[in-house]
Amino acid sequence: MAFRNNNLQRAATTLDVAALRRQLDEIERTQKENISGNLRLEQIQQQADQLQKESYDRLAFTGQKQIEAEQHLNFVMKRTKEINEVMKALEKAESVDLCFLMDCTNSMRKYIDDVKNHIFKTIDVLKTRFSHLNIRLAFVGYRDLNLPQDKQFSILDFTDKDTFHSFVSMIECENGGDYCEDVLGGLQRTINLNWKQPVRILIHVADAPSHGRRYHDLSERKDYYLTHDTDGSIGYSLIQELVELQIAYFFGRLKSHTDKMIEQFLKYAEERMTIEQIDVDKFTNLLPFIVETVSRSISNTTSSLLKNLSPNSVKIKTLRTVDFEEKEPIWSMIQTRRVRVVKYECNDQLKCVEVNQQWNIKIAAKPFAEGGMRLAYYGLMEYKDRHEKVVLKEYKQIDKRANIKDKYLEILDCQTIADYLAQQFNNLPSIKNLIIVKKIKFIMLKLVFDRSDDGKHRNLTMERYIEGSYKKFSNNAGYINLDDPAFTLQAFSHWTNERTDGNMIVVDLQGIDIGDNQTYLLTDPCIHSTDLMRFGRTNLGKPGIKRFFQTHMCNAICHALKLRRHKDQPEITSSKYDIYFIQKSNKTLSN
Repeated sequence: MAFRNNNLQRAATTLDVAALRRQLDEIERTQKENISGNLRLEQIQQQADQLQKESYDRLAFTGQKQIEAEQHLNFVMKRTKEINEVMKALEKAESVDLCFLMDCTNSMRKYIDDVKNHIFKTIDVLKTRFSHLNIRLAFVGYRDLNLPQDKQFSILDFTDKDTFHSFVSMIECENGGDYCEDVLGGLQRTINLNWKQPVRILIHVADAPSHGRRYHDLSERKDYYLTHDTDGSIGYSLIQELVELQIAYFFGRLKSHTDKMIEQFLKYAEERMTIEQIDVDKFTNLLPFIVETVSRSISNTTSSLLKNLSPNSVKIKTLRTVDFEEKEPIWSMIQTRRVRVVKYECNDQLKCVEVNQQWNIKIAAKPFAEGGMRLAYYGLMEYKDRHEKVVLKEYKQIDKRANIKDKYLEILDCQTIADYLAQQFNNLPSIKNLIIVKKIKFIMLKLVFDRSDDGKHRNLTMERYIEGSYKKFSNNAGYINLDDPAFTLQAFSHWTNERTDGNMIVVDLQGIDIGDNQTYLLTDPCIHSTDLMRFGRTNLGKPGIKRFFQTHMCNAICHALKLRRHKDQPEITSSKYDIYFIQKSNKTLSN
């Protein structure tokens, strides 16, 4: 019995141990499942965190893109508004008051008839160059002091071309009592006219001087009023009034007897006004003289407007205070600086990349010259055992926004791309062997990072120093230098627009004609581009491209290149041009 009970106890104990082991196994299984669950939960949590981070990143990226897109849009809208304002101002600059001041004695009959016979053709030619031309015409004819008051002057205030033509057709010429004429009386009537347009031009054509010993060296018998304006007070007052009216004075010179008079008028102007003398005898008629005079005045006005309308234009309160030193410094007295230099390299997509270099350079302490927006300093560059004279330029403004790196890189970008396109242009097979075509080169430009004497960062552009007389061949508002039309450069600008599928055009071409008369060496161009984010404030976008073509006349080089006529080019026929222009063009092409 006792044995049986013991067996039962052992069996019960065995069952208890088995049950306990099952419980332990269950607990262990549960713990493993919990651990596995925790691991899975941790993985899920990590995946959720990653997804959330990616979501945040995508939102941040999208948000940044939206911000950048808004900034881009705002910039383009701002630039478009600025460009439209520039265009309106340029169009206004084509509003002209043109007065003819003429000696109306018998010897001048031919020139009065020239004005009458060519005024319509003159305006037609001008309108091919200035599509927004708004011109008012006036006439002041003067004779001699001995004539009755009603015959002494013939005056027409500013009016339209038809009324002007009718008036000039009725002008009668009279003989004076002596050789000299009442020039001062004519100037007084000119001043009294209703001048109001922004471009004001006086074309004075005469073959005899004013009365008075101050104005000529003729004998007494040729001037019955030799004591007229003895002290010069009348002439001085009249010229000063012309200065105040901001009138551009052009004198059509026929004889040397008027030279002393013009010299005296220039003295009266006290360097506040120039009087440009042009020998009109070189023209077959007055048409080219009038066209060149008006074109030059409008172009000068537009150039001034472009400078004044630029956001980078200089304001007196932001100018650097500098002294100028025109002489080149003694380089042994100038300390050498080790500076970082950046140049640009352009690819076929017309994108530029920076190339960084380290150079030794000497910079003059004082500028030797200034332009509209920048100061120019002499420099001496030392690179790979080579010394070369250079010019360094920095903005006049002390405003930090005008002197940041990006402003200078815009200049590098523009000049580098212009030179890249010029190299391609020079190698075009269709013009490579044409005698009339000159080579085009742009001076290599670099950006120098320097420190001023007070330790502040300083940015300057650097280019090779070039000896020679710089000439402006065109600007970025459609101006063409009529004295040297530079047909190669005109064709180059046209070609750059086709080369870039209408998206760019290189304009504002200036520099020197190298001594071999076969190469233009240019600097400081502008590029108009449909991408308003590039090339700075001188980029006038599509309106700028349009203005170029509004005044562009295709020449032999354009035809050799088979350049297409742009939709904004004027319809021009050779019949609209005086023989002078044809001869002048042929002479230039034969160089």
